[in-house]
Amino acid sequence: MDTRRVGTAVAAAGLSSFALLYAPQPVLPQLAAAFRLDPGSASLAIGMATGALAVAVLPVAALAEAVGRRRVIVWSVVVSAVLGLLLPLAPSFPVLLGMRAVQGVAIAGFAGVAAAYLADQVGAGRLAGAVGVMIAGNSVGGMLGRLGTGFAAGPLGWHGALAVVAGVALACALFAAVTLPRTPAAEPGTRRTRRTPAPVAYT
Repeated sequence: MDTRRVGTAVAAAGLSSFALLYAPQPVLPQLAAAFRLDPGSASLAIGMATGALAVAVLPVAALAEAVGRRRVIVWSVVVSAVLGLLLPLAPSFPVLLGMRAVQGVAIAGFAGVAAAYLADQVGAGRLAGAVGVMIAGNSVGGMLGRLGTGFAAGPLGWHGALAVVAGVALACALFAAVTLPRTPAAEPGTRRTRRTPAPVAYT
């Protein structure tokens, strides 16, 4: 198994997921102004997604045991990125919050499955390095999501800023989707799949 390929693909998926998770943070004041909210209410744009992720991560990890971890990761990153592109079109704040909740559930597919997927693909000897690469991708994604939105919000407003970050996230998601290896070890119903735990890849 090409460990570098697996690590790069999972890092790209993590970058996409965590960029989307934290992208609205720099534009919370603009959201508050656009939807006539107080700062606490505007912060729900972050809290709704992270809360949904926390609630969904274990059920989604269990689902991956039945349908396959690679499939869950691919659906996770693609759906969350598409929702990110639709987010600027939200006509009201409640709709935006609903979309963020669904996005959080989608991101849970990566967060709850990625480490176990890596364990299947690279084995115990190379797992620590692969997980390190994944965590680096998560951290860089969270940073770039905030910075990208913050810098783009000036010339483009919050709508354009979120769309830019979502576009980059979608590119990373598609890269991950075509690069993640498809191997019998990652498929549902195998002995190794049943015995490998699904730790949370969250940062």
